[in-house]
Amino acid sequence: MKFTNELNRGQLSAITLCLGASLGMSIFVVSSSPFIGLMLATITVGVYAMILSGKWNTKNA
Repeated sequence: MKFTNELNRGQLSAITLCLGASLGMSIFVVSSSPFIGLMLATITVGVYAMILSGKWNTKNA
């Protein structure tokens, strides 16, 4: 898979850190509410994949 994003190393590491924290929070939510935790984890992974693939482009907005 080829990533076509226009992020530099600092931006990519910041996004990875924030989405990793969100994924970690969803693991804690799974213990109390499995459905909501799994939805949050799915959305987090989907957003991260869209950012890395370059489909989440805010420059043209």
